[in-house]
Amino acid sequence: MSLSRKRRRELNKLRSQAENLLDEQREILGHAGVLAQEGVRQAKHLGNEYVVPRVNEAIDGVRPTIDRGVSAARRAGDQARLFVAPILATALASTVRGLERIDNQDAARQVRAFGVQQGLLQPAKKKFGIGRVLAIGAGVAAAVAVGYTLWQAFRTDDELWVAPDES
Repeated sequence: MSLSRKRRRELNKLRSQAENLLDEQREILGHAGVLAQEGVRQAKHLGNEYVVPRVNEAIDGVRPTIDRGVSAARRAGDQARLFVAPILATALASTVRGLERIDNQDAARQVRAFGVQQGLLQPAKKKFGIGRVLAIGAGVAAAVAVGYTLWQAFRTDDELWVAPDES
């Protein structure tokens, strides 16, 4: 397709005008970016000078009220814990007894461990088994045997230990 000279000139003129407009828009956007950066910087300065001190004053004014509310909530929690803890301990103990009664030792052990971990139940007391009694008895017998052997070795009527008279 061949264009006439007049059309080509008009298109070239339009193209140059479009390029000029694009260059002007780039320049305007560059100035707008600089302006936005300066606005952010000024907003930061204003915030530091005016907003931050007022917010800090407001926080300092509200802090005692918040602290009172927090301590009141803690006291209420402690009182509720003091009231509820015995009830929970009783419930856990009866659950453990019920599970032991129906021979579900695994579940009873888990419920007891949970209660001990939470501080609601005392750990199960260890029982003296026959093995422990036999071990204690064997230890006592060994101590008596060592004592008797030492007594026999260091007797004063033994001839090896009695020094001869040098008269």
